[in-house]
Amino acid sequence: MFYPLFIDLRDQPVLVVGGGEVAERKVDPLLEAGAAVALVAPEVTPGIQALAQKKAIHLHRREFDDSDIDGARLVISATDDTQTQNRVANAARSRGVMVNTVDQPALCDFIVPAVVRRGDVIVAISTSGKSPTLAAALRGRVENVVTADAARAVRILGEIRGEVHSRFPNSERRKQVFQQIVDSGILDWISECDDAAALQRVRGMLEKLR
Repeated sequence: MFYPLFIDLRDQPVLVVGGGEVAERKVDPLLEAGAAVALVAPEVTPGIQALAQKKAIHLHRREFDDSDIDGARLVISATDDTQTQNRVANAARSRGVMVNTVDQPALCDFIVPAVVRRGDVIVAISTSGKSPTLAAALRGRVENVVTADAARAVRILGEIRGEVHSRFPNSERRKQVFQQIVDSGILDWISECDDAAALQRVRGMLEKLR
């Protein structure tokens, strides 16, 4: 049984082992999250090489060494070499560093879910590593439900968060206020106005809740 968790990787060192297309796909979301990515592989895809040339990642064109893990916050092993996979997993675990080994659940301390991202709204879907294909299919369905309007609603709620905290010092009351705003159907009516009008409408709700 896995414990779902969102982790802040901004400026955190993450090691990726492997230089193929799978490794390249793993690098992109890490960079989006702001991680400091180092990649070790003797051969790499043109895409990975391009990232290295842009200094988006630190590339080491050689075989994996156990010491590569030193200082890493997370490790992703994306190589199809069984011996290397086991070495990476053992080296990571011996150092207390969490490791994900692609397509090898037994060598994973964490798994990477299928993700739907709409701005600050992130929906993660997992089948506990049993069927990534089904997780991807479920993601396709969720993408049709969680639209860009959800991201807009989050921006508005984030904008008024400080105002709510200053007006309503009681935490339970703040929870009720936010619930009333959400219950107003914001995910539906926000599509009918721009952000400025949506913010005005929400602030009008706050005035009535004084």
